[in-house]
Formats: sequence, C-alpha cells, structure tokens
Amino acid sequence: MAEVKPPDRRTTFVVNPRAAAGKTGRRWATREAMLREHFPLGEVLFTRAPGDATHIAKDAVERGQDYIIAVGGDGTVHEVVNGLMTAELPDPKHQRKPVLGIWPAGSGSDFARGVGIPGDPAQALALLTEAQTQSVDIGFIQCHDEDGQEVERYFLNAVDFGIGAVVCERLQKKSRFLPGRPTYLWQTVRTLLTFRNPTISFASDDHPLMSKKIITVVVANNAYFGGGMCIAPDARISDGELDLVVVGDLGRFEAIRRLGETFSGNRIQHADVHYSRCKRLEARAETKVLLEADGELVGRLPAVLELAEHRLKIVVGEVLGS
Repeated sequence: MAEVKPPDRRTTFVVNPRAAAGKTGRRWATREAMLREHFPLGEVLFTRAPGDATHIAKDAVERGQDYIIAVGGDGTVHEVVNGLMTAELPDPKHQRKPVLGIWPAGSGSDFARGVGIPGDPAQALALLTEAQTQSVDIGFIQCHDEDGQEVERYFLNAVDFGIGAVVCERLQKKSRFLPGRPTYLWQTVRTLLTFRNPTISFASDDHPLMSKKIITVVVANNAYFGGGMCIAPDARISDGELDLVVVGDLGRFEAIRRLGETFSGNRIQHADVHYSRCKRLEARAETKVLLEADGELVGRLPAVLELAEHRLKIVVGEVLGS
C-alpha cells in the first residue's frame, strides 16, 4: 500500500490566535488561505485559554487524527505535546502513532529553530507537506505547584529553574509588546535587579547529591531557549541524553554578559558554568525555586526530570544526527 501523504492524512491544526502578541490571530486569514492550498481537508481548531491546546490535541488523537500541527510558539507546542503524550490511541495495536508538525507563529519558537523549521510561513508549510519525520526524545517532569500538589508534565525543548523561571513568570503576567529576544532580555535585566541566587541540591543519574548556589540550571533537549539563546550548543533531540547546564553564583552584570554570549552559538566561557549530560535529574531547595518548561511556568522544586528516548515522531527541517 502506498504511503498516505500529509495532505491526505487526517490532519488537525491547533491554532493559538494569541501567539506573538495576537499577531497570529490578526494574520490568520492570510495563513489559512495558504493552508487550504495544501491541506484542503485539514481541520482547524482555535485555542481560547491556557491549556486548550492540550485538550484539543488529546481529543484529536483519540478521534483518530494522525497529523497534529501546532500553530503558535513554544508554549503552544508544549501544550500540544502534552496532549499527544497523554492521549489514548483508538486502537492500541495501531502502529502508526500521531505525528507532530509545527507551523511557527510565536514570539519565541526556539524549538522550531533548533530542528531546522524556518520562520517563513510558506517555507514551513512546504515542510509540513513533505513530512520528513524523525523519532525524538522527550522529557518528563514531576514537580509541585504552589499548593504543594504534584504536577506531571512532558517537555520537548528545555526546562530551567532559577532566574529563567522567574523571567517566564513575569512574561506570562505582561503583554508581549516586543516579541522574542528583546522582551526576554529586558525582563531578564529587570529580574536581575532583585533576584537572589538560591542554593539548590541536585543529583544527576548515579552521581551523589550536591548543593550549589546558582543563578539558573537548564536541562535541555534542544539547543535554543529564551528567544534565541543557544544555551546548550551540543544538545541533540535524538541522542538519548539531556544536556545539563549549571550556571553558578554569577553576579548581575556578569550574568548579563555571559548570557549574551549564548547568542553566538557557543558555550559560555566561565569557570562557574558547567556542562554535562544525564538521563535523570533530581533537584530540591529549601527556598522557593520556580521551574519552567518550554517557556511555560510549570511549578516549583522539588522536581525529578527523566528522559524517554524516541517517544515522539515530529516533522523536522532536516534529519538530525544523534
């Protein structure tokens, strides 16, 4: 039997009209005209509130849709991934699992950048019709919310706890008049004025628990986060490991300087910035330390992060080496 091409598959577009400070919604008429040229039978569903993309994606899979396309930024992709990972397949014996596609339309779109999906809408749509797929690793988080209740969440791009999560909290409370890198950098500078580096205890894989004062810790499945920061240059989404970046007790101005280095695509050159790899990380703190995943505030420490290898099939710009 010939392979079913993407335009003929049961396809659902999960659209976040609020992405990119509302530009996605305002420009949707033009985008949908492009979409219909390639996916005339594609289903288009819009989110209205946080969490909607997860419910929509989960329902689409359980109805038998097999090509789910997230239209938005990293937050939209994050929610769609959680819908895909928690959905129950209509037929457990059915071997063809749903495929995730991404049509970047957000202020960050760091994950799309890392897997070679262009920001240009026409070029990204062309990739979706070709559907060059790859099975990729995915991370799983167990942490706690403000009330101390356990939270479970999947992540595709990166998790960080420390100042990055505080910046994320600030961004979610404010309108993004300057989407992407300018907003993230501005809020980072503002946060540094009052942020106090916490002491955390963490252990990766079989290593013993250690305590360290940090400004942030990033657990990356992909190279980019924070509106274009190449925080983990060696991260690969199919290599069976998470990249761990521990940014130690840096002062305000040093932190700004060193984080700026990430935009060059190179590692931060500082004696108190450490790179390693792991499959599992456990972290805790005596004080309140927030945790974000894929640009979305998830909860706080304590937390356990684990890798699940080759658990999701996605459309990529080019097949990436492991």
